[in-house]
Amino acid sequence: MTSSELPPVAVFDNYWGTTLAFARSLGAKGVPLHFYGSGAGRWSRYRTRHFRCPPIENSRVFEPWLLENIRSGAIARIAPTTDLIAYYAAKFRDEFPAETRCMIASLQEIETCLIKTRFASVCGVSGHSSLATIAPDDPDIVIDAVAQLGYPVMLKPKSHLVVGFAERGRVIENVAQLRKRYRPFDVAPGQEDLAERYPELRWPLIQRYVPSAQHRVYSVSGIKGADGAIAATVSYKREQWPPNVGTSIVQVGCDDPRILAAGLDVVDRLLSRGIFEIELLADGEQLYAIDLNPRAFGFLALDIARGVDLPWLWFRSTIERVAPMIQASTRTTYEARHRLLHFIARLRGRAAVGPREVEGERRDAGRRRSSISMLGDWRDPLPMLISHLHLLRHPRSLVRSPRS
Repeated sequence: MTSSELPPVAVFDNYWGTTLAFARSLGAKGVPLHFYGSGAGRWSRYRTRHFRCPPIENSRVFEPWLLENIRSGAIARIAPTTDLIAYYAAKFRDEFPAETRCMIASLQEIETCLIKTRFASVCGVSGHSSLATIAPDDPDIVIDAVAQLGYPVMLKPKSHLVVGFAERGRVIENVAQLRKRYRPFDVAPGQEDLAERYPELRWPLIQRYVPSAQHRVYSVSGIKGADGAIAATVSYKREQWPPNVGTSIVQVGCDDPRILAAGLDVVDRLLSRGIFEIELLADGEQLYAIDLNPRAFGFLALDIARGVDLPWLWFRSTIERVAPMIQASTRTTYEARHRLLHFIARLRGRAAVGPREVEGERRDAGRRRSSISMLGDWRDPLPMLISHLHLLRHPRSLVRSPRS
């Protein structure tokens, strides 16, 4: 197809690097991008058209609007950039054209990935190691249950579908903290309908705390088609913010066949298709599958720089059959940095920094290093600048201590 013949992709706008990377990848190749809603992406040089839509977080009004636009043919392809978008697409999977449906996972698969208690349960049944997890909806029961695990423990949401991303969790070090913190989370504004569908998601879960989580978390990211994996790569979290419960602010690409095989094995059991990123916690030689994102992820720009252009492979898979690709090792080690959060973390001296002699880094010691940005790119500068300014509007959220 020529650029003028390529079908459009709907991009639901926000201020995050995942969406900006998706837009740069497809827009630079001439794919028409229809941005919906407000955010930095609508100021992108790659935007083709812009439309209003209900708030994505308000499922009560957004879902009927989306269903109407899918049925009318106005929206046939949706960039899978957030948990909510992946959830909505899966819920209405049967309404999409067949060529698009082939890259949308079932609702059951999406629920298993996004609800951590279900994810941990399936991992355990499938023979993979999972962290000890408890999630009683009763503060009295949890005291005795945690006593069996031993302190410290991690307290975090079962899913971000209902509580949003404002609450990421925290380390609980004693019974007094547990009594104070083990209570239902507030429902994120607009997600009351989701709270009614999944009332258990208001309650937190408790997992065994593993100190190596600060510096030995690997990611296997890639894309699957109906016939299996099309492409996959390995990277590791070099630094995170906030410590213990934070997202990656420095992600480094590496080559590790053992990690790659372990990650793909878990993905094959839980997810049939689409873009993915699975996190594996290394505790000595033991690997624990701790999270599976069934959509694009925060360091998407890293994989694109390494030659695995997941948005483009995803798009191509909706119009043709894509053969599996093999990523060739390069002489350059790529790392992606969230420069603003990295600066703040360094300023406070609180970033979780892993040892330099992790296995992947020893293998890459003789290579050149190239650093790229997680949040935007100077080839499309306006969305990048707007996204950084948006983060600075609420500076306290950037420096909140996870132990507070």
